[in-house]
Amino acid sequence: MKKIVLFGDSLFNGFRHHRDTDLITTALQEKLGKNAQVKNFSKSGATTVEGLDFLTQIPQDTDLVLIEYGTNDSSIVGISSQNYEKNLEQMIRFCAPSKVILVGPWQDKNGNEYTIPDHLAQNRKIVDKLAHKYHLPQIDLLTMRTGEKNVDKLYQADNLHLTDYGNQKLVELLYHAIKKELEI
Repeated sequence: MKKIVLFGDSLFNGFRHHRDTDLITTALQEKLGKNAQVKNFSKSGATTVEGLDFLTQIPQDTDLVLIEYGTNDSSIVGISSQNYEKNLEQMIRFCAPSKVILVGPWQDKNGNEYTIPDHLAQNRKIVDKLAHKYHLPQIDLLTMRTGEKNVDKLYQADNLHLTDYGNQKLVELLYHAIKKELEI
């Protein structure tokens, strides 16, 4: 059985109605079936600074870690892009690059309500840079918006967190990346 860890912020926590849920973890577990065990070590509201504090919670025998940070790092209360890069790279090295899928930052519906647009763009480039440097598979969350005639279907009223429909799209992206990487 393959052991998979989700390590990120509220997006991986299926944040709904002002609280964390196990929606993402449960849906992913159901799709992967008995060949995998999915554990979620995500912390809502976390930046890579807090993520570093929780790295040691990830079991050493994990087969795959999906690292999803950057949205909160790109906000007004976030951190510099230089520190984001340093922290994200430290996470990659701690988990072992061969076990990592990088998941780029999500953006609020209008691109400027929660995140700082230039900061988010810079952090997205950092994810690309580190994915290339370490030869990591990468998931671009903004592809969930591609082809959507009405992006409102993806967003809750807070214009940041995902609706049930948005969470289904997220699970599909994660599932296909995991399946490809682990060949399960």
